[in-house]
Amino acid sequence: MSTRRWWLIGGAAGLVAVAAGLWIWQSAGRTPTAEEAALGYLRALEAGDPVAVEATGVDVSPEALEAFAGATDHLEHAEVTSVSADDSGGAGDATATIEVSFRLGGEEHAAELSLVPVDGRWTVDASGLGTVTATTTVGSFVAVGETTVPAGRKTALLPAAYTLSAAPAGLLDGRSPLAVLPGEDAEVAVEASILPEAIAAAQQQLDEHLAGCTASAAAPPEGCGITIPWGTEFRAASEFRYRVEQLPTIALAGTGFTADGGVLVATVTGTGQDGAARTATYRTESWSVRGAVSFTGTGLVLTAW
Repeated sequence: MSTRRWWLIGGAAGLVAVAAGLWIWQSAGRTPTAEEAALGYLRALEAGDPVAVEATGVDVSPEALEAFAGATDHLEHAEVTSVSADDSGGAGDATATIEVSFRLGGEEHAAELSLVPVDGRWTVDASGLGTVTATTTVGSFVAVGETTVPAGRKTALLPAAYTLSAAPAGLLDGRSPLAVLPGEDAEVAVEASILPEAIAAAQQQLDEHLAGCTASAAAPPEGCGITIPWGTEFRAASEFRYRVEQLPTIALAGTGFTADGGVLVATVTGTGQDGAARTATYRTESWSVRGAVSFTGTGLVLTAW
């Protein structure tokens, strides 16, 4: 083959390479269409990738991204089925409506995504998210993956399948599946139960509270279940000392608690009814405490009456 023919072939190949490079540069440099932007959002959801979702420009909270990272299932076979645009509102007010189909949890679904221009590119608006309002039979919070949200509050989440759990997970048990679909509101109830760990944590918190209650003081403490009939023997009391023989045992029920079976000895020093110095000892084998219990997102709080 002649040198000239090799040069022609090489030159042609070079032109093809330049043309391909130019096309790639033009494709990478141009602004994606609304349809392409919608597909990009759907592909990020399919991948289960919070970083890719955030990169699409959709307005989504850090909590929703964190929950999405713990989703149990993601969209599959997502496709655009129709596209329509409306720019009648004038410059900057254009919108696009993209109808899509996908599978989630083995079921077919259809949804409508609205896209608007943001910083010069098409971006899926709030229609790309779903919302959930969760309730629980115990506590005031539920967990979506690693994210804890207040019960009864509408929360926006990315489309995916999730497991809602009673929170805090180490103290309460109870789970419910949840499918979040674009543009739809879901309501989920979590049937929760108290774990033995919650009773142990409550007992420890009560014990710590009662340790403060039984420190020596000039007056009986409030909210400790301690009642001493010292007024019949004393004109005035100057010191109350305590000896705990047995702490009350706690039981949790709903939003309250009871603690019974405590044994307490109290020694009172002061002035007797006759005006003389006096010391008397009182003992009870029915020391009990009542109060309220509330569960936070990470623990529990006792309020003794």
